[in-house]
Amino acid sequence: MLATTAQAAVFISFDGVTTAYSQAGDGEFAFSAVCGGVGDPCGGFETVAVVGTAPPDLPGLLHSDSVAVNARNTGAASITIWVTRTDLTNLGDDFFSSFTSNNLGGAVQVHLDTLISSTNQLFGGATLASFDHNSTGSASSNVDTAFATGAGPYSVTQKYIITVNSSATERSASPTITLSTSSAVVPEPGAWALMILGFGGAGAMLRSHRRRTAAA
Repeated sequence: MLATTAQAAVFISFDGVTTAYSQAGDGEFAFSAVCGGVGDPCGGFETVAVVGTAPPDLPGLLHSDSVAVNARNTGAASITIWVTRTDLTNLGDDFFSSFTSNNLGGAVQVHLDTLISSTNQLFGGATLASFDHNSTGSASSNVDTAFATGAGPYSVTQKYIITVNSSATERSASPTITLSTSSAVVPEPGAWALMILGFGGAGAMLRSHRRRTAAA
């Protein structure tokens, strides 16, 4: 069973310093950034949404089930998103990172990292695994990592860097990261394909809602 302290929480940042969202305890979390205003955290994207789970039991550690961004038809955009879960103990020494990304439209560059901190750090730590997907379509990767842990507490972080160049085509990305202490909970390739299609549909719904709101 996963052990957490009374301070266990999930944090989201767009600059690696400032907390834009926090949630105490385990369970599902969801955050949508307010884009389009002066000083917004969206980096030129029109929509930014983060949905995931902090599982109460091992092997699950932190699942970002959907990180969806959508870019305007012309401008360049770039964003970095950190998702951290703090105050974890009894983690063992074996970690499993599973990455996916579905890029649509023009050129999209996606870089993903999983991190662990022995000092319970927010938005940082030692890299467990990384993944890059710099073309249209979907891709995935699974990485096992050995990392010796003690009593803790520890934090784990998922880092997303998403960049698009100027284009006449609307572009979107739906990357995900699953971090666990074993590979036992990783879906089969067919399940990943269905999940990626679902994430693409979620992005389309976000864009449709934005257009209806603009027309109202």
